[in-house]
Amino acid sequence: MAGWYAQSLIIVRYSEIGLKGARARRRMESLLRRNISAGLSASGEKCGFRWERGRLFLDGYSNSAVLYDVLSRTMGVKSFSEVVSLRFKHPDEIARKAVALYSGTVAGRKFAVRSRRAGGQNFNSVNLNVLVGDALFPFSAGVDLDNPEVEVSIEIRNDIAYFFTDTHKGPGGLPIGSEGNLVALVSGGIDSPVAAWMMLKRGSPLSFVFVSLAHPVDTMDFLESLEVLAGRWSHGYDPEIHIINGRILVEKMADGNSYTAPSVTFKRILYTVAMRIAESSGSFGIVTGESLGQVSSQTPENLFAINHGIAFPIYRPLIGMDKDEISDLARKIGTFPRNSRGEFCSLFSRNSIIGVTPDQVDQDMLRYDLVSSLLSSQEIIHGSGIREYMDSLGFHDMAPQDVTGDMVVVDLRSGEKFSQWHVPGALRAGIGDIKGIVSQFGTGKPYVFYCQKGLQSAFAATEARKMGALAYYTDVEGIRRVVAKQQLQQHLGRD
Repeated sequence: MAGWYAQSLIIVRYSEIGLKGARARRRMESLLRRNISAGLSASGEKCGFRWERGRLFLDGYSNSAVLYDVLSRTMGVKSFSEVVSLRFKHPDEIARKAVALYSGTVAGRKFAVRSRRAGGQNFNSVNLNVLVGDALFPFSAGVDLDNPEVEVSIEIRNDIAYFFTDTHKGPGGLPIGSEGNLVALVSGGIDSPVAAWMMLKRGSPLSFVFVSLAHPVDTMDFLESLEVLAGRWSHGYDPEIHIINGRILVEKMADGNSYTAPSVTFKRILYTVAMRIAESSGSFGIVTGESLGQVSSQTPENLFAINHGIAFPIYRPLIGMDKDEISDLARKIGTFPRNSRGEFCSLFSRNSIIGVTPDQVDQDMLRYDLVSSLLSSQEIIHGSGIREYMDSLGFHDMAPQDVTGDMVVVDLRSGEKFSQWHVPGALRAGIGDIKGIVSQFGTGKPYVFYCQKGLQSAFAATEARKMGALAYYTDVEGIRRVVAKQQLQQHLGRD
């Protein structure tokens, strides 16, 4: 009689890795093991590893929930199941073990048996399904092959049967480190973190580049997204993060008059910065979050103008996806932002320009050597140091709780939106007017800046604080809530 293997273990499946040649497969399997081990170590768990072709078996763990969590976030893992194993000599032993394991599980429920085999057995999968199904049938409410309430799965590998009822999905793809390094332009918005995640899934380690336009406000938003990418999805490597102070971009470009196509030129500047970092870091391409036609800078004509002169491949994994698809994936992977402060290009151009030419952008690029200035301002940290860096920023909430009579309230939206509604007594101004307004009213008064989404007002508030003023920022919905709350309190006070 064959011995029973009562020990539980986890079987890990992968797809693309198994299609590689022997040498490439061994390398990728080694990377997958390394990355799983790194993820487990960060979670305080460890396990043993055993390989069979197309399968990885994990045992010796103390907490299966930790393994489930890590495996669900490890690139290269297609699916996994906790299994019970049995070494057998005759298929009847498999049927008896299935009854011992699942007679209670199928009680009063409809079930199906699924099996697959690898190795030489003297029976086929159909015969095994019937054998096990007949053994379980008396305990059940019947068989339903299309929509079973319980699915009993058995994987046969040579003379060992593995029993399981649940299959959990991993992200799939290839292990991080199996492909060449890339540089990813990432913001605190929705799209670019998803694009970066998709290239991590293809096995490429990423260096991240962020150009801050309202430090530390947008830097904190960016780092919150990146903490998810680096901490949850990047087992096996510690990414390099380039944080660049982009204040000079706002100072030179925000008036919208000095440049022919400021929003498109802004993107070319970012690409050029990323290209310089890619050159110095030995990377092989640049990853961006554009989706075709989503905003004016992402039309085919404007993307062509942005690409001109960039000597590195540009990877755009989101190019054919719509906003809903991207947002759904951002929520699934955990990078959907808590705050949406609008697109960076909204700082530089209020009017969309669809057909920008490469020559126009080339001429804009000659006005100032902004790329060198940006690169000279960069700070480099690593994924493992994100939390420490965030703490060092000493960032505090800058949202206004009320609007009092001594405050200078500044509306940074367009004249049209200002005329439709604004805070009573508010000034209307542009980004280029901030220093003049603070100089006029002095640093003894508190300031409240608001704009449509929050990015321009965040920049304005940080600029005013640099000048020594107490300043707050919010978006138009936030300031409406503050004003409405005050009006309600006043009304209740009169009653």
